[in-house]
Amino acid sequence: MSPIMGKESVENHFDEIASNYDYWKEKNSYYYDTIKTFVSRIIPPESSVLEVGCGTGEILDIVQPVRGVGIDISAKMVELAKQKFPQHTFIHSPIEDLQIDEKFDFIILVDVADHVYDIMDVFEVLYRFCKPTTRIILTTINPWWDPILMFMEKIGAKMPEGPHNFVEKGNLAKILELMDFSVSYSGYMLLFPKKIPFLSFLVNALGTRTWGLKKLSSMQYMLIQPSVKNETDLGMGCSVVIPCHNEQDNIEDAVRRIPKMGRETEIIVVNDGSTDHTAQKVKELQGEIKNLKLIDYSPNRGKGYAVKKGFEDASQEILMILDADISTLPEELPRFFHPLNKGMCQFVNGTRMVYPMENQSMRILNLFGNKIFGFIMSFITQQNLTDTLCGTKALYKSDFKRIQWGLDKWGDFDLLFSAAKRGSRIMEVPVHYMSRKSGESKMKSFRHGLHLLRACFLGFKELVFFRSRGV
Repeated sequence: MSPIMGKESVENHFDEIASNYDYWKEKNSYYYDTIKTFVSRIIPPESSVLEVGCGTGEILDIVQPVRGVGIDISAKMVELAKQKFPQHTFIHSPIEDLQIDEKFDFIILVDVADHVYDIMDVFEVLYRFCKPTTRIILTTINPWWDPILMFMEKIGAKMPEGPHNFVEKGNLAKILELMDFSVSYSGYMLLFPKKIPFLSFLVNALGTRTWGLKKLSSMQYMLIQPSVKNETDLGMGCSVVIPCHNEQDNIEDAVRRIPKMGRETEIIVVNDGSTDHTAQKVKELQGEIKNLKLIDYSPNRGKGYAVKKGFEDASQEILMILDADISTLPEELPRFFHPLNKGMCQFVNGTRMVYPMENQSMRILNLFGNKIFGFIMSFITQQNLTDTLCGTKALYKSDFKRIQWGLDKWGDFDLLFSAAKRGSRIMEVPVHYMSRKSGESKMKSFRHGLHLLRACFLGFKELVFFRSRGV
């Protein structure tokens, strides 16, 4: 390795290996397919995407962008990419010298920070290509693996790495903070970067989620976004979905207490096969309250189905759920709206585990079960979740079509697992949890606890055995 890594030495290295680049990727397909799968599950099709260090263009192509731009410091890599994927734009340029005037939904940097002369210069330039909601996907080699990788190079088992940096995740996070970026989600992949049936799955699925072991993984990843200023306002509106079953004594209070949020606030009551006068109460309110909708059907299909139907009919950019029993206060809903309207995260989850609960609002057995599920879900999703079953949640409508429904009848785990799968930053907002004013809870501790355990297992399978488009 050169004592000082410059752009010319990096360019010469990648020009030299360009003709064999795809050969090396095929030889280590388990490693590269894992990266492609990881990136493609985060970026939805039809996004605008900039890839820095695009190589021969395979990662850019697999995410199916509506506008795809790849840049690379190697002219030979760019020529190969143009031949393979003429539908995208490929530019020969260091990122520091890129002369385009565009902003992108996503920016990809796969193993690029390892090969740039100055990381701070790179991220200073990247800010020009970011909207407030742009997300940057970054992977780097864990520097602890450098001796192993050097040995693999010498025996011809991996692609020559060339001149490179040694970037630890913690140090990189501090650099990003200086450059007005924030890390929304990070972790490790590939504790064992070769495919051996069962062993690779066991080590990579569990080891990368285990404290201590995960820091020995071969790859580090981060999801990054521009830091949000206090005055940021994306000008979004909000659709509040209220799923309800036999809530005639609560529904009017729930509707009336919802505050106005953003450009416009829409309220959608989904009457899930009620046998009382819930629907009639809503119809009476529609003459008085603007933007109040009613979805009415029979028979009862469960909360998850009702939430899905409400989301399908929503017209605003931010979707929110409020339980009709008003156990969480409607007045606290703006706390869920503002982080999304500022672009601070992609999902907001309510937690009842911060403030004291009103007497009898949650049974001891339910409280214990909730803490257990919080621990299980945090392990699976690799995000800190203290309360998985709080009924109040919020997300972007643009993410609605990417939700996989059916893991649990309540919909809470469907939403959380889908958010984790697409790499969303999940923020938790504490709520004051009150006793139900009328009626009884539909949650039965033992029976529904078994149902949720099954949902955890299915969600774990989905996150671990994820499949990418085209891999």
